[in-house]
Amino acid sequence: MMKKQNDEVLKANENFYHAIKSGDIDQMDNIWIKDASIKCVHPGWPMLYGWKAVRESWENIFSDGGPLDIELPDISAKVLGDIAWVICIEKISYKVGDEIQFGFAQSTNIFKLDGPSWFLVLHHASPIPAPRREVTSNEILQ
Repeated sequence: MMKKQNDEVLKANENFYHAIKSGDIDQMDNIWIKDASIKCVHPGWPMLYGWKAVRESWENIFSDGGPLDIELPDISAKVLGDIAWVICIEKISYKVGDEIQFGFAQSTNIFKLDGPSWFLVLHHASPIPAPRREVTSNEILQ
């Protein structure tokens, strides 16, 4: 059962990053719990509270073109009852003028089981320096 739940949480996390990469606000709508308890911190942003503020932030990010791509070189997930969290490093590529640049963020995504599906309740991404080599979250947590 735990392996199945872990896989489902990782799939929900994958869907979240797919929505970001595709700039699809409708897909993003399907990922989050829709209540005042949710929170989101984009890299370098203050904490956003509630679905209305979180959705508006994604609309703004998508209208600005959003990232070109987000790679997740390391991901780990943990399920504890009806709550789960995913820790990952985001390698974000974006365009500045004619150049493609990269940024890195350490991300924590917390999901809640609601009925048969996992929904995002918190996304917190903090900028980190570019690693000199690929770094795993296990190394960061040690």
